[in-house]
Amino acid sequence: MASELEIKIIRQIEYYFGDINLPRDKFMQEKLKEDEGWITLEVLLTFKRLASLSDDPEVIASAVEKAENGLVEVSEDRKKIRRNPDLPLPELNDARKKELMARTAYAKGFPLDESLNDIISFLEAHGPIDSCIRRSTKDHNFKGSCFIIFKDKETCQKFIDQDSIKYKDTELIRKWQTDYFAEKKKEYEDRIKSKKEKKQAKLEEKCKQLEYPKGAAIHFSGIPEGKSLTREEIKEKIKEIDENATVSYVDFSKGDTEGHLRFSAENMAVEFLKKITDGEMEISEVKIKIRVLEGTEEEEYLKKTAEAVTKMREKAKLGKNNRKRKGHFSNGTEAKAKKTE
Repeated sequence: MASELEIKIIRQIEYYFGDINLPRDKFMQEKLKEDEGWITLEVLLTFKRLASLSDDPEVIASAVEKAENGLVEVSEDRKKIRRNPDLPLPELNDARKKELMARTAYAKGFPLDESLNDIISFLEAHGPIDSCIRRSTKDHNFKGSCFIIFKDKETCQKFIDQDSIKYKDTELIRKWQTDYFAEKKKEYEDRIKSKKEKKQAKLEEKCKQLEYPKGAAIHFSGIPEGKSLTREEIKEKIKEIDENATVSYVDFSKGDTEGHLRFSAENMAVEFLKKITDGEMEISEVKIKIRVLEGTEEEEYLKKTAEAVTKMREKAKLGKNNRKRKGHFSNGTEAKAKKTE
C-alpha cells in the first residue's frame, strides 16, 4: 500500500504523463520522441514539484510501481518512466477542449503562499479531479485562484453548487470556468466601452469650444466622373464671383463628384448664393450645383467638421510630444560639456 508521500509522487507523475498536461507540454513531447516514450528519472527530477517531494530516483520509481490505474510504467532498470503505450493520448482538438471546459471549475480564496500539493490534497474530498492549475501573474506569483478539471461534469457541478466550501476558514468563490471567462470578457468589453465613452465625451467637450459661423457652409455636386477639378480652381472661381467671399476650408479631393465648402463669416454662403444664377457655378465648362446647408444638415456637418479638426489637433499634439520624447534630456549637461571642450 502506498504511503502518503508515495501517493503525492504518483499523483505528480501521473499529472506529467496525463491527458491534461502531456498534449500541451512541449518539453515532455520532445523527450518522448527520443526513446520510445521513455523519460529518465534524472530528467523528471529537474521538475521542481517532483523534486520537492523527493530527489531520490529509487523512492520515485518505487512509488510509481505502486500506482493502481496503469497510466505509467517503470522500465526494467528502474531508471525511466513512460506513459502506458496501451493508453494513447486523446487528440487535443476543439471538441476535446470543449469537453474539458464543461467539467472545469474556477475557485478563488486560496492563500497566496499555498502549495499545489496542499490544494490538491484538499480537493480530493470533493473529487476525483484530473488536474488543478494554479493561476499566476506574469511574475509567476500565485493569484490565489485555480482552474480545477474534475473527472466528470456531475462532480464539478456538485463542487460549484455546494452552499459553502471553506479553505482554512476562507470561503471559496466557485463558478464554472465558462462563466468566469464570460464575466472577464464582459469586464474587458465594459472597460473598452467606458474608455471610448470618456474619449468621445472629451472630444465633444473640445468640439464645443470650436464655434463655426452659421449660414456659411455649402454643398456642391454635379462634377462628372473623370473630370479633375481641384480645390484651388473652386476657390479661385468663388473669388472671381465675389471678391469679398473668404473660404475657410474646401472639403473636397481631386476626382470626387461632390464636396463641401465653408466660408469664414456668418451668412456668407447665403449671400454668395444670391450672386449666382439658378444655384449653379461653372468651372472649366462644368456646371456645379450649389446649395446652402441649413437646419439639422448644417448642424451635423459643423459637428463632423469640429470632430475632424479636434482629432487632427490631438494627433498633431501627440506627434509633437513623441518627437520631444525621442530627443535628448540632458538637463543642459551635454551643452555645458560642449562649451568646455
